[in-house]
Amino acid sequence: MAQELKALLDKIQKEGVEAVQKTAREIEARAQKQADEIVARARSDAKKFMDDAREKVRQEKESSEAALKQAGRDLVLSLKKQILATLDRVAVLDVRQALGPQELAGLVKLAVQQYGGQDAGPVTVSLQDGDRQKLQQGFLAKLKDELKRDIVLKAADEVSGGFIISFDAGKSHFDFSDKALAAYLSGLVRPKLAELLK
Repeated sequence: MAQELKALLDKIQKEGVEAVQKTAREIEARAQKQADEIVARARSDAKKFMDDAREKVRQEKESSEAALKQAGRDLVLSLKKQILATLDRVAVLDVRQALGPQELAGLVKLAVQQYGGQDAGPVTVSLQDGDRQKLQQGFLAKLKDELKRDIVLKAADEVSGGFIISFDAGKSHFDFSDKALAAYLSGLVRPKLAELLK
């Protein structure tokens, strides 16, 4: 009986150990399966995160490059605009400085000779008041005598240098003001300057 009891106890112990081992294997298999699922999900999440991060970096890079290109274009356009405006200002100043009373008298004489036609009517010359006074004092009598024409000098607020001349009492005119001459000179230089700035 003791032997039977011992055999029974051994059997119970063996079955218990086997049951515990089986349960342990099942728990271990479930734990491994869960661990594999967690690792797979983590890998998937990490890949998605990396893909999203790469896409965001790519988009930000493209956006930054586009912004830099646009800023570069804006800077070049602004620089061109400033250079051309400076050219216009310099041309006006140079023309204004070049047109002293003697030069004005010479240009008026040339304009009357070239554009005055055969009409003997008065020639109206509009210019800034300071230039008008200088021409009136020193050159008007000489011009009238040389050209054999009546020349009327008028002060014009819109003319800051140079002159505007009319042979038909103001119905039409030729503009030789500093602004018109500077615009003409700038027009000659601008295309070449614009080509250089490309």
